Amino acid sequence: MTEGLKWTVNHVARSDDKHLELMSEENVKKANEFHKSFPQYTVTPLQDLAELASYLGVKSIHCKDESYRFGLNAFKVLGGSYAMGRYIAKEVGKDISELPFDVMTSEEVRRDLQTVTFATTTDGNHGRGVAWMARQLKQNAVVYMPKGSSQQRLTSIRNEGATAEIVDMNYDDAVRMTAEQAQKHGWIVVQDTAWEGYEKIPQWIMQGYGTLMLEVFQQLHAVPPTHIIVPAGVGSLAAAVQAAVTAAYGTERPKVIVAEAPYGPART
Repeated sequence: MTEGLKWTVNHVARSDDKHLELMSEENVKKANEFHKSFPQYTVTPLQDLAELASYLGVKSIHCKDESYRFGLNAFKVLGGSYAMGRYIAKEVGKDISELPFDVMTSEEVRRDLQTVTFATTTDGNHGRGVAWMARQLKQNAVVYMPKGSSQQRLTSIRNEGATAEIVDMNYDDAVRMTAEQAQKHGWIVVQDTAWEGYEKIPQWIMQGYGTLMLEVFQQLHAVPPTHIIVPAGVGSLAAAVQAAVTAAYGTERPKVIVAEAPYGPART
């Protein structure tokens, strides 16, 4: 069952994190209230895997089922949509709490904002979420996908109204190219990968994932889990989970195990 499994323990000493406020209860609730204003919003199930728990000899195992999220079958839309919402709120001089979905998608806000093109690099799920949100906002989206990406995912993104193509580059090179094209054309990059000088939008994406974590906390009825297993990808979800559980549970926080595919980062 564990054949080929490689693991390592994090031996970095714990310290006070000046960025922990990013996933504070207040900030997570603000993101959740924004998502709750969407007509497509429902709380996704926390499935009880009782038989697997019994087989493994543990008290309980739960799995957050994101296949119901906004009809897009992926959690990624939470981060992209919130980051785009925060960007629009900043541009029109309002707090995100003043711009629920029906207000943000109104013609009045669109006139104040004028036309925006959001750009991103993706293997599929993140880009489709950005394209979907841009369509709700009646704005534009440009999506680049690295070589080897699925044609089916490309079609799904185009069906959301975005300009999308698969480029002959790996993921990291495609991200750099997207940033260069955005600077050239005045697009807004919505990327769940941060680099020097590009930190604010990735932080907003992390806060958007806070909706998922707040739902989990509520579904567990204030009983903290002992362990959380989360996929790594480019790291924004894993970082959001670790920060959220630390902010919520402090020294009683569960152990977080970050899992990754064996053949390199799973980027979405």
